[in-house]
Amino acid sequence: MFAWHLSERPSMWCIIAIVALMAIAPLSATAQELSWQGVGPAKLGMTVTQAERALKAKLGPVEPPFTKECYVVGGADGRDAALSYVIVNGRIVVMMVFPRGGAKPVPPIIDVNGIGIGATETDIRRAYPQVKKELSPDFRGISPEEAEELARERAQQGITESEPPPSYWMTVESTDRKRAILFETNDGKVTAFSVGLKPEVLQNEHCI
Repeated sequence: MFAWHLSERPSMWCIIAIVALMAIAPLSATAQELSWQGVGPAKLGMTVTQAERALKAKLGPVEPPFTKECYVVGGADGRDAALSYVIVNGRIVVMMVFPRGGAKPVPPIIDVNGIGIGATETDIRRAYPQVKKELSPDFRGISPEEAEELARERAQQGITESEPPPSYWMTVESTDRKRAILFETNDGKVTAFSVGLKPEVLQNEHCI
């Protein structure tokens, strides 16, 4: 707790400033911030060189099946394994957060509302009133007949567990409609998310 001598009482504006700093400290100290500009110090539109300078770390090399014109890459040191970058013509167009093996990003990646992996659809709607929810591409266009056929195939293979619930895309656009944040949810909770320039950020697969 803060303490002052009676003759050194702070002004009301000083108190407001301190409270504001305390409110933003947890995000800056313990998490990488997701914003319309990107994730952490790397920003959408940066070249690879600019991003590496901002991150103070190298990005990985281009590997098959990608080409230098369009590829997906993470950090060369592998420490931020949940965070990937989509590079098109030398510039970052999308940043994707996809935990591997069920592990959350360390440090966590969240927006100013605290939304990240594990947040609920209710959290998203509370923070972003204008949000579009739809089935993710992998679950679109499956007819009831096809669903029954898939169930029969699972039974023939001895798979008795129930089908996993479908995943959804919850998309929020920037005011200029040039950028979007895409939250993927399963069973009502965020399992992955991306921020990027349109139309690239809304593609189901990148650079393939």
